[in-house]
Amino acid sequence: MADTLTIAPSDWLRYIRSEYTESFIRDGGSAIKFAVPFDDQAQADLVAGITDAAREAGYLFAKVSAAETRVHMIDQLFFKIAEQMPWQALSQRVLTSLAVSAGYAPPAPGDGTFIARLAESNGVGIGMLQMGLRPKIENDIFLSHKLARDFRVAVTQLCLAEISDGPDGPAGFEVITDWLTGRNKAIAAVRNYGIFTRIHRTNARYMFESLLHWARMAGYSGTIVALDLSRVSLQFNPRDGLIFYSKAAMFDAYEMLRQFIDATDTLKGLLMLVTTATAGQFLDLDANGRGLGAYEALKFRVFDEVRDVRLVNPMGALVRVRSDRSAR
Repeated sequence: MADTLTIAPSDWLRYIRSEYTESFIRDGGSAIKFAVPFDDQAQADLVAGITDAAREAGYLFAKVSAAETRVHMIDQLFFKIAEQMPWQALSQRVLTSLAVSAGYAPPAPGDGTFIARLAESNGVGIGMLQMGLRPKIENDIFLSHKLARDFRVAVTQLCLAEISDGPDGPAGFEVITDWLTGRNKAIAAVRNYGIFTRIHRTNARYMFESLLHWARMAGYSGTIVALDLSRVSLQFNPRDGLIFYSKAAMFDAYEMLRQFIDATDTLKGLLMLVTTATAGQFLDLDANGRGLGAYEALKFRVFDEVRDVRLVNPMGALVRVRSDRSAR
């Protein structure tokens, strides 16, 4: 491993910013990038760097660790990402856009409710605003075919809660966000809001695609997800209280990533940075191991069979990263 050609996190992230976060992803493209850190510092630098890039370029950002979230289950991955989303800010930003398109001024700053601040900035009554915004919410959100049916019902309810002038608004907002984040999976809790299905492994991918669209509707540049996959490569269970992946769960995790790669045409505005186990465990090509060699469907999509002996290709699907710039 000492002779493996690597790139420093800051150098690689400079390419990611210029070629992806500042252009391609913002324009609606998507990419899944794999970074294999060769030391713990490189792992920390990658996450810190991509976090800064997300904040500076106006992206939503979520961080997921396979040690704490069962990432081989797409619904659990969605819940972990969803719980880090600013659902109220998203709803208010979409509503502000709808209000401006209807000829209203943006809401005044302050601590009051969204609808009260919007009424204050426009000098009209709350009832009049509600009448003007409800048709916009129905046409632009509830009837949007870019959003999965249950997702658009959920965010419609979140927006209606924001323009409510009574105690039912905050209560409804909490119920819906509990369903979106998996805190409450009981359908009985959301049935009165027009939602009749749990978020599970067969529909979570569509919910995730809808979340990406919702972020862009709210004016964000896109969504960046930092996924730490290190735990999946562990050969033996350290029995440290964190998640350990069986061989079957490992295959499921790799298959989920393969599906993400193949679905980049439908994942609008997503950059997923997958960091793996240090010291090249992920690069193990043994078919009986726990690395890429164990699952060829993923290997053939990310592994660079041909590499330059002098230069790292920073645009490749997979890069090897070392914190020491002089190390090669």
